[in-house]
Amino acid sequence: MFRITTMNHELAVIGNDEAAFETLCLAAASGKRTVAFLPVTRHSSWLVGQALRRLVSNLLVDRTPRRSRMFQKSATPRLLQTLVARSIAAEILDRIDVLKSAGVDVVLGEAHFCAQHASGGGKALQCGADTFHVDNIVIGTGVRRTAMHRPVGLVPFHRPESLFLGQALPTSVCIVGGGNFGAGLAALTSLFGVATRHVAREDRDSVMLELAAAAGVQIGHHPADVGLPNLGSQFADMHSDVVDCRRVVGFTDHLNLSAINVEPDENGQLWCASHFETWCAGVFGVGEVVGFSPDSSLHASVQAERVMNRILRSTRRPHMLDAFIRSSMPV
Repeated sequence: MFRITTMNHELAVIGNDEAAFETLCLAAASGKRTVAFLPVTRHSSWLVGQALRRLVSNLLVDRTPRRSRMFQKSATPRLLQTLVARSIAAEILDRIDVLKSAGVDVVLGEAHFCAQHASGGGKALQCGADTFHVDNIVIGTGVRRTAMHRPVGLVPFHRPESLFLGQALPTSVCIVGGGNFGAGLAALTSLFGVATRHVAREDRDSVMLELAAAAGVQIGHHPADVGLPNLGSQFADMHSDVVDCRRVVGFTDHLNLSAINVEPDENGQLWCASHFETWCAGVFGVGEVVGFSPDSSLHASVQAERVMNRILRSTRRPHMLDAFIRSSMPV
């Protein structure tokens, strides 16, 4: 039988996406008693991207011909996995220090919804052996990257995790998409001696793309730019592994959303109104985990502001997902 914690919180934030951290900072500044549930294994692609940026920056600072040869000689998928894991841990520890200094209670673990207790009020979250009752809950669990279905005529697409499996790294690789996450993977593999190409959206302000270029990655903004088979003739005989980072799937399966009558879409992402509230009043989705919504591309800080404005209102007007997103847009 699970026990109910005596701690009383007004707001809980689940996950380690950028918008989750922005919401936590705003909630702490507003004086809300806030608890953050940070996962141990299900990290958002944003957080992994931040960790890769940290790792690549450190490797580039220490880059010398001798050190580069040492890295390339000892490079294995296991070494890459260890370095990335350590960088993620360092990123999380830094975030925890910031949150605790702001007065946020931090719980390391996987929280999920459970049946409401009549005597507790609010919504019930279970994490380990503890059950928390909270009035407002923000889901910022982010997404994981997975390969898309293989297009006709192209070489098979591999999942990003494939780079950390097996006994040896590929001799050459082409990484498609993925934002900072994909650019970080490309930079890392290049630093470890893998001939790396990266297909990325053009973004002159992307620090991660600059780091990838400095690491020796050949960057193109269209598949033909890097010679993907059947999409360009320059490298028609290219035999690189193609790692696809374009398709995202939300980290929501473990949340037990059925307990609050919320159903994610086919990609595990959440339907949210313009203020990012889900079908369940008082439960919000932010960041990468937000699916169908015209406002899902807003910056994380703007999403956090909208959520907090909604929470701080004394009364709420029913939204019904903004009249089902205005009846799925005007004709």
